[in-house]
Amino acid sequence: MPLTPYTGPFGRPELHHLLRRTLFGVGRADLDHFAGMNLQQVVDELLTFTNNTTPPVKTYHQNLDPNSIDPDVPFGTTWTTVPRQVGLNPEPSPFRRENFHRWWMGQIIDQERNLREKMVVFWHASIATQATVVQLAEPVYYMNQLLRNECLGNYRQLMYDVTVDPAMLIYLNGFLNNAFAPDENYARELMELFTLGEGSGYTESDVQTAARVLTGWTILLESLGQPIIPETTFIPFLHDTSDKQFGPFFNNTTITGQTGPNAGANELNALLDMIFAKEEVSLHICRKLYRFFVHGEIDADAETNVIEPLAEIFRNNSGQPDQLRIVMEALLTCDHFFSNDVRACMVTTPIDFGVGTLRALDMPLPDASVYEAQYRVWGDTYYAIAYAGMALGEPPNVAGWPAYHQFPQYDEMWMDSASYAARKLIYEAVTYVGFSTPMNMVTPQSQNLQFKIDLVALTQTFSDPSDPNVLIDDAAELLFGVPISQSVKDQLKTNYLLFGQQSDTYWTFAYNTYVADPNTTDLTAQLVPFILLSLFLDMQGAAEHHLF
Repeated sequence: MPLTPYTGPFGRPELHHLLRRTLFGVGRADLDHFAGMNLQQVVDELLTFTNNTTPPVKTYHQNLDPNSIDPDVPFGTTWTTVPRQVGLNPEPSPFRRENFHRWWMGQIIDQERNLREKMVVFWHASIATQATVVQLAEPVYYMNQLLRNECLGNYRQLMYDVTVDPAMLIYLNGFLNNAFAPDENYARELMELFTLGEGSGYTESDVQTAARVLTGWTILLESLGQPIIPETTFIPFLHDTSDKQFGPFFNNTTITGQTGPNAGANELNALLDMIFAKEEVSLHICRKLYRFFVHGEIDADAETNVIEPLAEIFRNNSGQPDQLRIVMEALLTCDHFFSNDVRACMVTTPIDFGVGTLRALDMPLPDASVYEAQYRVWGDTYYAIAYAGMALGEPPNVAGWPAYHQFPQYDEMWMDSASYAARKLIYEAVTYVGFSTPMNMVTPQSQNLQFKIDLVALTQTFSDPSDPNVLIDDAAELLFGVPISQSVKDQLKTNYLLFGQQSDTYWTFAYNTYVADPNTTDLTAQLVPFILLSLFLDMQGAAEHHLF
């Protein structure tokens, strides 16, 4: 059965739903950018991008001395191409890792209007590594670049590259896996998490055999006695050269043992060919995509009418270099994706919520001309979101965050009494206070800067902010994942914009007077910023604001 394409109306609500699922947060400028486009045009733009990111730069120091940490890296330049010197005190790796975390959050905050950042987080959640376990920051960064380069590419190629990636070799002990002491860690996760799925039919013996296939890959940390950026190498002496016999699930396939410098690559390709011949791979990956972009629970109807035809598209395009782009286009343009059952059916992730707050409220932010301040703000955002339950780069384990796979709660796990308090802190801090930088910054241009939301300026982008009914409508569209009743809108209008009055002219006069002269002496008009602040704080605390 083919995947049914969506043929219904594609207006503002449908656009907003699509953007909420494909971007981290949606602002008025995002909605206006895509206004007037049809579904295919919007999806084409969302799926068209390159990895044009620039690498992180050093902004860490001690006591305002830029050479006190990692002295081989000049302040404001990238560490990603500079080998880490051994024996330094303090050791630079923790500072590089923390800098990487800030940088990655910055890519999400400053995201382009396409699917790249969402896909990178999807693959990070699905093929997880933990930076503090890998420890070395350079492999962590280059793993992130791998996900960026191949996020809409061919999945089998991605799995080959992930398997021999230095960060993954370190994280799941692949660099220790050798013929004399096989390590099953990566082989197990390759089957259970990355390709086939738990309970699909492979056995413990298959895992052990796959581990033997993967022996011999390791990491080089130095060359000619000098440190280098960690890189993968294959050592034939450490490879198990015997034949590898798999069980009935794999049709008793034998991978012939090989010798020489190409043995590792040849046997790895044979292993992936054997695994990817199973339909379970396509079903497993399409279920992961569905749970991330559509809904955690997959009922029988979704399995039959979405997962199975989407998996068929995955298999039919197994040889295409843009296989995943084809699959994502089919998912984002299918009828099920726009059904009422899956609109605003999920609790927003902490990243969607935190970054979405900045984007929805049009928070002004530092640019690259004040890079030290920029990294400061990125870091403040990173730690606030981590406090809410999602430390980017640090999933709890190789399975990623439980909200993407834990039956039956799924996305509901993002919200509890502790995480809601953290969310409340995010939107209150952003709306009340904004961001600031201290005086003790290395670069003078980054010192003592203030970045605050201007709610009056934000409402100026609304269609008719002097009309309290229109302002409430536009604010609800921006902040709420689901429509609200007219009675709720009237209550918000009366309690906040009309300050308990009954006539709409109360707000219209006050707003127009304040906009015309922010220094007005009219006491009613002077309340406009406070009224808007109270309104937006109330709306951000509503349950509807935490759904997408």
